[in-house]
Amino acid sequence: MIGVDTNILVRAFLEDDYEQTKKSQNFLETSSQKERVFISSYTILEFVWVLKTKKYARSEIYDAVITFLDSPRIIVGQREVVLTALEKYLKGRADFGDYMILSEGEQYNCYHLKTFDQDFINESSFISSPD
Repeated sequence: MIGVDTNILVRAFLEDDYEQTKKSQNFLETSSQKERVFISSYTILEFVWVLKTKKYARSEIYDAVITFLDSPRIIVGQREVVLTALEKYLKGRADFGDYMILSEGEQYNCYHLKTFDQDFINESSFISSPD
């Protein structure tokens, strides 16, 4: 198995640097045919952040990440946490990182989340500001 850094995914997706795009796309295509590729949940977090800063819509970001999650040759770290966070991100207003925190907490049976992020607080009775 071969791990990949965020910049490989970004170059392959954005196609904004001809040489790096070609190398990234070729690597992902040929590597995944030979052996599995590992993408860390932190890599996904950074990837989503880059796409957000490039003004991609939540639905476009969702589709991009789902492509990795649906590939049988790609292993995504904390896959269920990422998938749950991604689904919440598609429907919500908070940042993807907030949903990663929420989803991972749920996995560990957290019954409440404290934050100062008002957009996030308004999403669920499970989330509130510290008193």
